[in-house]
Amino acid sequence: MARCAPLTLAVSVLSLVLISSACYIQNCPRGGKRDLTDSVRQCLPCGPGGQGRCFGPRICCGEAMGCRLGGPDVAICRAERLMPSPCESRGEPCGHGGKCGAPGLCCSSESCAEDASCGWEGGDSPGERPFPHSALRLQSPAAEAMLELINSNSLRD
Repeated sequence: MARCAPLTLAVSVLSLVLISSACYIQNCPRGGKRDLTDSVRQCLPCGPGGQGRCFGPRICCGEAMGCRLGGPDVAICRAERLMPSPCESRGEPCGHGGKCGAPGLCCSSESCAEDASCGWEGGDSPGERPFPHSALRLQSPAAEAMLELINSNSLRD
């Protein structure tokens, strides 16, 4: 029995080391929490002609093209989560953890919202003008019609 004690101790220590080095956060890199490289790569290009960059699995934004939510131009963004290293979208920080995706739009990996700090053109503030329809393309006629309806109602108020 005395010879089993060192073996049991070694197995116990090894088990504790393996458990303590586990990655408990949901979005760990594939190699574990200590596998992040010093350089963070830029997110995949997307949109027509690769003019934009992925902001999330269904969001593609570019300064000239605005932001697109869903659709064939954005399909490449779903592949981003399969990449072995994390990416970072370009743009100034805005909102609550977002980055400026297009003029007037602050985007996170889940959504986009109006934000005056993201370079509104002209002197209008976001509250004085309707949502920049040209900046956000939802890739569906029904969604576009809904956005038009919202904009027309906001002009009447």
